[in-house]
Amino acid sequence: MIRFQASQVTIDAAADDQPARSITGIAVPWNVTAGVSTGQQVRFAAGALPTDGRAPMLINGHDLSSIDNIVGIVTERVATDDGMMFTAKIANTRAGDDALELLKLGALDAVSVGVEPTQWAYEDGVMVVQAADWIELSLVPVPAFRDARVLNVAASTLETEQE
Repeated sequence: MIRFQASQVTIDAAADDQPARSITGIAVPWNVTAGVSTGQQVRFAAGALPTDGRAPMLINGHDLSSIDNIVGIVTERVATDDGMMFTAKIANTRAGDDALELLKLGALDAVSVGVEPTQWAYEDGVMVVQAADWIELSLVPVPAFRDARVLNVAASTLETEQE
């Protein structure tokens, strides 16, 4: 007797040659003022974030206290007229799986940049970031900048074969 065992088959549901388990969106809009968690008003000047160099980590909620909060890595950064666009790859880890499920549901759709400003000025009490080292991009429930959003989720789905 021959018996076939069911196995998992991965179907790539990503479009436009995007890697599976990735997200794209706008990390931060240029020239928009927002209040950050410290209460400081902040605005990013056009081109303030680098498009090259060390890739920012993708993490949960600006929490760098544990390796378990790392969800992935930003793989592409493109400065547009409107802001910094990004593509990030989600790690195949428990944290990555959990984040991907929330992203696919639309329950989590906002991001926030974690930066170390290297050049800035104050205009009427607003910190205008002119250049910064981009350390991380966080998945957050509510962004400081309203338009800092995940615009696309490319994910793999699992199907099982019939016996």
